[in-house]
Amino acid sequence: MAEAFAKHYSNGFLVIESAGIEPLDIHPLTIDVMKEVGIDISKHVSKKINFKTFTHSNCIINIGNRIIERSTVVTLGQSFGIYSEHWDIHNPIPMDETQAEISNFRNVRDAIEQEVLSFFNLFHLPYQKEKLHSM
Repeated sequence: MAEAFAKHYSNGFLVIESAGIEPLDIHPLTIDVMKEVGIDISKHVSKKINFKTFTHSNCIINIGNRIIERSTVVTLGQSFGIYSEHWDIHNPIPMDETQAEISNFRNVRDAIEQEVLSFFNLFHLPYQKEKLHSM
């Protein structure tokens, strides 16, 4: 979601990539809630972090709520002199066998969109001003 919002708002001005410790399938509800705001991520493929790309980045943003993941990614980025920050946004996919709820995905989507816009404002980055709206 963050990659999709950042690409949308940067309008091609920035090179943006997302990756994780392990590539995972994109949850169907993630695709659905992004379609609600006019962004199609159905063809997006999850990627594993590439160390060369990581070390050549200007900025690394870690999203999640796992302490080990948060501290490792941010600390590693900082050790390479890369601006790094963490967005404490919970994964909407349940850790147990309970049913995923679309409202949780919408809340995460909206929180990520706000973080992306705040990041653009913090660094005075040009971005497409019109905010996406739910369909």
